[in-house]
Amino acid sequence: MQKLLTIAWNHIRIEFQDRSTIVFFLILPIVFTIIIGSALGGIVGGDNRIAVAFVDEDRSTLSAQLYNTLDTSTAIHAVAKSAEEANKLLEEKNVSAMLTVPAGFGATLIAGKPIELNLRAAPGDSNVLAVQQAVGSAADQIGSAALVAQSSISEALSIKPFASEADRQAYFDQSLKMAQDVLKNPPARTEVTQALHVNLKTADGNTQGSAGQLVTWVLITLIGASEFLVSERLGGTLRRLAVTPTRKSTILLGNILGRLAMGIVQMILLIGFGALVLKVNWGQSPAALALIIVSFALAAVALGVMLGTFVTTRSQAGSLTVLFSMLFAALGGCWWPLEITPAIYQTVVKVLPTTWAMSGFTDVIVRSKGVVDILPNVLILLGFAAVFFFIGTRRMRYD
Repeated sequence: MQKLLTIAWNHIRIEFQDRSTIVFFLILPIVFTIIIGSALGGIVGGDNRIAVAFVDEDRSTLSAQLYNTLDTSTAIHAVAKSAEEANKLLEEKNVSAMLTVPAGFGATLIAGKPIELNLRAAPGDSNVLAVQQAVGSAADQIGSAALVAQSSISEALSIKPFASEADRQAYFDQSLKMAQDVLKNPPARTEVTQALHVNLKTADGNTQGSAGQLVTWVLITLIGASEFLVSERLGGTLRRLAVTPTRKSTILLGNILGRLAMGIVQMILLIGFGALVLKVNWGQSPAALALIIVSFALAAVALGVMLGTFVTTRSQAGSLTVLFSMLFAALGGCWWPLEITPAIYQTVVKVLPTTWAMSGFTDVIVRSKGVVDILPNVLILLGFAAVFFFIGTRRMRYD
């Protein structure tokens, strides 16, 4: 173990002997995080209200009014979906709840009778109370406005019949709007607000930029293991070490451990910068975040080891490190959210480890998912690591 740690520390020490390393290790990642985060601020979602899927089975004036009332709420954001789409969003925890307005909703309210709305919350979602309050308040407002509008209709009929059903409906709609305007601004009211880290369901610019640039630049650091291995091989260091009592596996593992430690430290520093300076919330589960960090680091450094066995010169290793890092990062959703891309594209890029890394980070940061939820991402990243390491160690040569 002592030899392993000594080789790992020596690996890190040699890397930072070149002062320019700190530029790529910390300075450029921070600069690009700020730039990309600001640029994405006007592109990706910045709505921090609680997302609620809205299923309208009534298709009436009052159900439409309920949707509009919910969507103008300061606490929740209504998203009109079909029942099938809403169920999928709820299962994937992309919304906090699903509200279904049953057929007959409008007619029942106009008749002054009670009717139940079906509100389903995502399991374990901490926003359920705020959603219930917002939906209850909106439903009460629509119900009260409907009763006022119906009373107005009755009073109008006692004075003079309507010329047509269209006139009657127009009068009702006008009365309903007037009643709603009054009810929206009562003399006293209670406003429910939620902390941003609870409400966030879609990544804002800083969140997308912070996670995306983390993956991009840490990928350069970790795939950079290829350049180091080529340099050591050409310089004869590996060959000389191989004839010492130190086992070849210890030599290789020590260098990999040193590179892995560099990547993990870099991620911690960038996460700290994002949290303290950009106010990015990095999720509610430190364990889930740690699993994504370690599994991504293993997959990336394994890719570097494998690449190092295919290239023959240091310049090749350096060029391919940057090329693969930037290409994988761009295609894997690090520079823009994959949600804005076509479905077929999202399916194709699942062959890249960066796609699973960004998906895992997004689930932890944006959707507050825990260890169980991100296990598929972790296992797939570990699968990438196993394949890359297997190929790299099989091809490893010391001369």
